[in-house]
Amino acid sequence: MGNEIRLRLAASAASKERRLASLLGGRVTDAALGDVVREAQVAGSLGLSGMPATVEDVRAGIAGGEAAPAVSGLLRAMAAVDPKAPLTVGALLAWHRAATGTSGFRSTDAERPGGTPPAPPEFIAARLAILEQWMNAPSAAELTASQQGALALARVVEVKPFDDGNGRVSRLAASHLMVKAGARPPILNPADAPRLELALQAAFQLHTEPLAVLLEEAAERALDALIREAERTTR
Repeated sequence: MGNEIRLRLAASAASKERRLASLLGGRVTDAALGDVVREAQVAGSLGLSGMPATVEDVRAGIAGGEAAPAVSGLLRAMAAVDPKAPLTVGALLAWHRAATGTSGFRSTDAERPGGTPPAPPEFIAARLAILEQWMNAPSAAELTASQQGALALARVVEVKPFDDGNGRVSRLAASHLMVKAGARPPILNPADAPRLELALQAAFQLHTEPLAVLLEEAAERALDALIREAERTTR
């Protein structure tokens, strides 16, 4: 069943990539439409963090208008790490600093009611260093883009290294890895929250496929957003 889902999504995404290329036709570049995806990513990520923001809120921030600190912080975070850079502990810290305005790992114990306890403060750096090793080992390149994103997202949430912003940082890490691996950036939104929570619980038990499938679907949403914008722009 899992393989059938992945194949169907891959075929759907390939069809949409062809549709987008046809719409662009050399008149509007894919890069010129990138703000549409970033706006949707920021609004969705903040919504999942309990800070509702509309795409219009995000767009106002990009245009230099009044924007909530969380919006402007996440926009800064999206530009804080070179897209071609490997996933490192330093990258996680840079995303966190840009997104929240604070620095460093938490220094007190954290809780996860009904789930696996997060890492004790004294083990955070070491556990993230292991994640860095995993994601930069040759074997990681054998994973699909969504599998790489799922592994990083789940591990950051599981470790819970920061006092605040763990969800935002984990989603930035997943998006970074997926784009670096050649996929579209995933657009997750508040409607995904129940499914995301179940997928994370499965991933904590070393079953990352539900999370990888969710990220594949979220990446296809980026294609949908690009197609809508291309249709509007090229009319």
